Amino acid sequence: MKKVSLLLGLILAITAFNIPLRAAQLIVADIKQLNDALTKVKAGDVIIWKNGKYTDVKIDFSPLANGTALKPIILKAQTAGKVSLSGSSQILIGGNYLRVEGFLFEGNCTLGHDEHVITFKSKKEANHCRVTNCAVINYTLTEQSGKTNYYINLLGTYNEVDHCYFKGKINKGPVLVVEYKMDKGYVPGSDVAPSAYHHIHHNYFGYRTFSENGGEQMRIGTSTSSFTHGFNIIEYNYLEEERLEAEIISNKSWNNIYRFNTFYANDGGMVIRHGQQCFVYGNYINGKSGRNESAGLRVINPNNTFFNNYVENLEGGDKGLKSPITIMSGLEGSALNEYYPADNAIVAYNTVVNSVGPAIKIAVGNASKGKPFIAPKNVMLVGNTIINTVGKNNAPFVIEDAASTYTLKNNVYTNGSTTEKGFVLVKQKGIIMKSGFSYVNHPVDKDVIDSINQRLAVHKIKLTEKEITRFNPKWKLKKKDVGVSWIKN
Repeated sequence: MKKVSLLLGLILAITAFNIPLRAAQLIVADIKQLNDALTKVKAGDVIIWKNGKYTDVKIDFSPLANGTALKPIILKAQTAGKVSLSGSSQILIGGNYLRVEGFLFEGNCTLGHDEHVITFKSKKEANHCRVTNCAVINYTLTEQSGKTNYYINLLGTYNEVDHCYFKGKINKGPVLVVEYKMDKGYVPGSDVAPSAYHHIHHNYFGYRTFSENGGEQMRIGTSTSSFTHGFNIIEYNYLEEERLEAEIISNKSWNNIYRFNTFYANDGGMVIRHGQQCFVYGNYINGKSGRNESAGLRVINPNNTFFNNYVENLEGGDKGLKSPITIMSGLEGSALNEYYPADNAIVAYNTVVNSVGPAIKIAVGNASKGKPFIAPKNVMLVGNTIINTVGKNNAPFVIEDAASTYTLKNNVYTNGSTTEKGFVLVKQKGIIMKSGFSYVNHPVDKDVIDSINQRLAVHKIKLTEKEITRFNPKWKLKKKDVGVSWIKN
């Protein structure tokens, strides 16, 4: 009886947890074999692509069946990094609960305009799908080609890109783009496009360059869909050596979170370009590159929240839009692709160290559009720490439009000068060092803590006072923390 009971218990457990008794493994080496496999696989099955070098292989991973949360359908390299794709090769993903892993794109790229390397859409939309442990290295069109494409084109909903490695893109178009579904008749600037809820994490974004606009590492949305409530989370990514581009990450939608990312030696910064109700916190930015171009945090559009970021060694602060913290004016009659003022911004408990000043600039305007500026209103600048600002203008705080309205409270600085109340000069002996990071103790504003948590409530997040006010050294990533398992960073 005991043996029967144990067997019955095992069967019930398997049923309850949806555990596959036998997952099929199908081995393929060309498109014909793949297409045959796609008609047969069921939830939990694995398609294995044989090791080798392949050219002009357009993989359409759209099985007839869908996976499930516990039993995704998987397409994977036989050995991670040993399936090398070149020429006009692509992967298109269509369906629910699918996973792609272990592929390498490298070498000569002959893709056409708007032909993206990995796209989360095929005949069907991609939902709850994942790309992991894949790399795209120097698989790029030339800048002179004039063609635009992306390494990753994220569409659909609840998709994930993690532990991937991207490097060497030199043609137009960001490395990774989130695009929202805009049905026929969509009116630009409306908020009816569905939220995406994507998760982008633990990826490595290495050297890339493009000499015109459109060379970001990530762009989350477009100006056309910039009122879409995206609810994407971008965290624990390492981004370095992005050259000639002012925006390393460019946000262009609402309700996104950017946290615990590390930026190193880039020519631009972390920019909320369009969109509202976004959060930028816990990020580490080191601008030391020798190119005198690096930027920090740039706040545009109303109702965005920047707190507890640590920025140091920034070199571009004497340039108009590249101060360590830049809070922008809007434009009168702004078009969707222009500028709205950074009204109601909360900029709190950030730390700026050894960076070219001014450290914080408010009401910075972009005159290139030829329109009158609208100064930001009701900006909260609380508890920020400015240590050892350098350069010709080492002021901790500069106002470029007296029409701005703002609250300054409990901000501290170690050198330079300002007449603004709410900034207090402290001596070097007041600096606390811990794990290579500098801190200055100053009062905590409970109202600001509550305001930040009230804004975060839409994401069902509540942070402690320490998480909001004190940078944790563990948030600074090392290269080995991210990227694929088969490339040593």
